[in-house]
Amino acid sequence: MNKRTLSLLERGSIMKKIQSNKEKKDGLKLSKYLDFTVPKYFPNRGNLIDLIETIAEATIPIRGLLERGITSEEIHNRMNITEEDEIAQNIYKETQIHEDILTHSIILKAIQEEELNYSFIASEEAEPVLNNGQLGITIDPVDGSSNVSVNRTVGTIVGIYDSEGIICSFYVLYGIFTNLVISINGKVAEFILDKTSYSMTFYHFIFLEELNMPDPDSKGIRCLGGDSNNWPERCKKYEQFLIQREFKDRYSGSFVGDFHAILKYGGVYTYFPSPKPKLRLYYEWLPLAFIAKSLGGDFILYNDDGTLGRIEDVIPLNKENINKIHSTVIGGILGSKQSVNLFLET
Repeated sequence: MNKRTLSLLERGSIMKKIQSNKEKKDGLKLSKYLDFTVPKYFPNRGNLIDLIETIAEATIPIRGLLERGITSEEIHNRMNITEEDEIAQNIYKETQIHEDILTHSIILKAIQEEELNYSFIASEEAEPVLNNGQLGITIDPVDGSSNVSVNRTVGTIVGIYDSEGIICSFYVLYGIFTNLVISINGKVAEFILDKTSYSMTFYHFIFLEELNMPDPDSKGIRCLGGDSNNWPERCKKYEQFLIQREFKDRYSGSFVGDFHAILKYGGVYTYFPSPKPKLRLYYEWLPLAFIAKSLGGDFILYNDDGTLGRIEDVIPLNKENINKIHSTVIGGILGSKQSVNLFLET
């Protein structure tokens, strides 16, 4: 059986699973799932659900933008339209492609046009936008954006915070399928963007399944980021430990894409300082760690000095410390519990 036939069978399997769920469940759309899953007593319940639905819907045009963006970037490169001194950089001195800027604007505009109440909206593409509500929002609009020009997986990562800390997170993965994975009220569920059953102008995220992350201490996958030549010795030893236990190397350069693979197969994602950390604590680590912890996984913070921390050590994000969000970067180890805790044995 060739790979094309296999991929078609896999697609058919997923669509059959959607159809099966349509027959078994009354609440298939994301909105129905949230109505059933979020308790009536949940603080700011209505506003929370509205925020989730609005951001989720805003990712649908982002999917289309990314599909077109590959071609437009190739054209720019081949025709030398963009000069070196005109290339934009974000606040982390990373080169921005136009998809970074536009996707941030799409989500921000969607929230503001719906007149939703929020405390702050923080995106790596701009300074935080402050308001007077109770819920804060962090957005990494295109995680792994450098992958766009080579047609590899990217995603949008969202965290929602109250005064006590993160209460909900989700990501949308733009691959062969458009998946949404959300953690709220102790449950993690996966949805898929269904383009087949509704009009061409209004798509829906349809319930696929509730997730359970495998917990291997061997033969999972390993996604190890950073320059291994500059890793501390303990981190190099951990890599060898994983290799000896037959963890497969699957690092792609897209945090959200690699994390999604870990949810399916079990394993670990790391980004060690090499020599400095890179990943943002509140934009990237915490939303995905919240999902992993809800599934029984684990997250260890790896500080510049080699000391370790836990998610409970993190200061809650609020309007008082929101201006420090851009500078809060850290190393970390995230994934299945046994795989993560192998680091403690090194």
